[in-house]
Amino acid sequence: MTIKIQNILMSLLLTTSFAAPTCFGQSPNRADAPAEMKWNLADIYPSWDAWKADLQKVTTLADEIQTLQGKLGQSSDNLLRSLQINEEINKLSYKLYCYPTLSRSVDSRNQETNSYFMQVLGFFQQLGTATSWVTPEMVTIPESTVMKWIDSNKAYAPYRFGLTELYRTQKHVLSSDQEKLLSYFGLATGAPSNIYTELATSDIKFPDITLSDGSTVKLTPGTYHQITQFNKNREDRRNAYERYNGVYMANLNTFAAILNGVFQGDWAGAQARNYESFLQASLDPDDIPTDVYLNLINTARENTAPLLRYYELRKKVLKVDTLQSWDNALNLSSFEKKYSYDEARNIIKEALKPLGKEYGAKLEKAMANGWIDVYEGEGKEQGAYSMGVYGVHPFILMNYNETLDHVSTLAHELGHSMHTTLSHENQPFSNAAYSSFVAEVASNFNEDLLADYLMNKTTNREEKINLLEQSIVQLIGSFYRQSQFADFEYQARTMVEKGEGLNAGTLKAISAGISKSYYGDVVADNPYRDLVWAQVMHFYQMKYYVYQYATSYAAAAHLEQKITSGTAKEKEEALQKYLTLLKSGGNDHPIEQLKKAGVDMTNPEVIKSVVTRLNRLLDQLEAELKAAGKI
Repeated sequence: MTIKIQNILMSLLLTTSFAAPTCFGQSPNRADAPAEMKWNLADIYPSWDAWKADLQKVTTLADEIQTLQGKLGQSSDNLLRSLQINEEINKLSYKLYCYPTLSRSVDSRNQETNSYFMQVLGFFQQLGTATSWVTPEMVTIPESTVMKWIDSNKAYAPYRFGLTELYRTQKHVLSSDQEKLLSYFGLATGAPSNIYTELATSDIKFPDITLSDGSTVKLTPGTYHQITQFNKNREDRRNAYERYNGVYMANLNTFAAILNGVFQGDWAGAQARNYESFLQASLDPDDIPTDVYLNLINTARENTAPLLRYYELRKKVLKVDTLQSWDNALNLSSFEKKYSYDEARNIIKEALKPLGKEYGAKLEKAMANGWIDVYEGEGKEQGAYSMGVYGVHPFILMNYNETLDHVSTLAHELGHSMHTTLSHENQPFSNAAYSSFVAEVASNFNEDLLADYLMNKTTNREEKINLLEQSIVQLIGSFYRQSQFADFEYQARTMVEKGEGLNAGTLKAISAGISKSYYGDVVADNPYRDLVWAQVMHFYQMKYYVYQYATSYAAAAHLEQKITSGTAKEKEEALQKYLTLLKSGGNDHPIEQLKKAGVDMTNPEVIKSVVTRLNRLLDQLEAELKAAGKI
């Protein structure tokens, strides 16, 4: 219950996803977009002067909380006041962090913005050090005393869950002096993550390549994915694959050294707090059993048969003897359609109607009021994310390119934003931030509803093939791919925890072993396949996060089935339970929240049901491919 800066930063970044542009052709550019298709960051602050004023406010509040040192246990009023000051500091910290972060996302080249970003990180470091005594002092107050204060004063109600959690994890709280000592290392242990961002985003230089038609293009992440998904020329795809991944290959030893630094720092922190592993340290705050993580990676690894079936099917359709990595994204359907941004918004509104009028009204607001930065631009961060700013609203980053994939990505990010909006509106600040374990449920749920809506609407066979493939790719990307990443992270971190250093060779070997267990000999090996760890920013910045994409996909599939099938009464009951989940924020442990919504994530059968779902989708795809004469 100290100044929870690190927790705030993580809750802001929970909703990051990296969907790549996929349609071959020129997409609209941010520079030419109307104002309503760009973020209105004035909703947070009208100017940097206003930002600086809030920075001073937090300094004043921090000084006030210092006057309570040594006095928290003297009275109920003292403890309550410390909690209230802590809350005010954290509310302002959301805005102080998000304003420069969002500004950097749309133009990473702006040195003034970068300077303010580093300034606020340094400020949070100092703030954490100055208030490092708070949590150790709190846990010296007998739990029975604090519970009596809570029961006798309604003003404590918003803090009950947080205080209960503080005592549950008490053995990992250090003394005041030890906490202060650790706080000095915050910026230093965070440095590898920041270095990764600079190397992988600011300093990375992608090459120009010449295609078989004689055209020359800059091989940005967007262009790369356009070529690999839509370009029918296999040599073009191979060239793009090798040149794009070659950029990371050229810096592989540096990426490996950065990742080793990240993992070593994390392990040092976990040991300092008396955890047996960094996995335990990562899951303990949400009271998630480590078996949930281990069950996922083991279940996924043991159930790759439908995954291999899909790649064998691709071989047949593409009529190749050996399936290469640059063949894996190529569309099996000849169906191509561009969706303007307005079309995408209308499709999503229709697809999400099963979630009710209240949800629909909030969705409409999100899509029309400067919440979404729509198009790709020079210096703009790639991918997509939703970042919630408490007391303002969420902001969605897109690099929209008018493809079905990005219609789905927009629905995904809107799922995050609606989850954040409903949580912030229905929970006190202390319980408003939901756990990362449930963060991807709403986003995957929206993608499922969108896929069902489009599938039910079309009679075009090629479009059906396209939609089925989209659903299969989403499932593989969200479940199997993320389970592979989770397996990689667990194995690499375990090596560090055993005292074995990491380098490019060991990291490639871990990745190669996992690739072999998932793909066997169906997908051919190549020198670039097993360096994907250099491209997954989550390993460097969002530690032990990726597994939650897979668990959330499984949970979302269960919930979506309950809401869209059964009697009208059953569907309405399921919907209300789901909306209650979205409104619950962080008012309980995420495993318990999902149980209340109707999904028990401690049951391995929930994970196995994803395997069944993939086989069902493959049956449909195979039937459509046969009917179309493609196999």
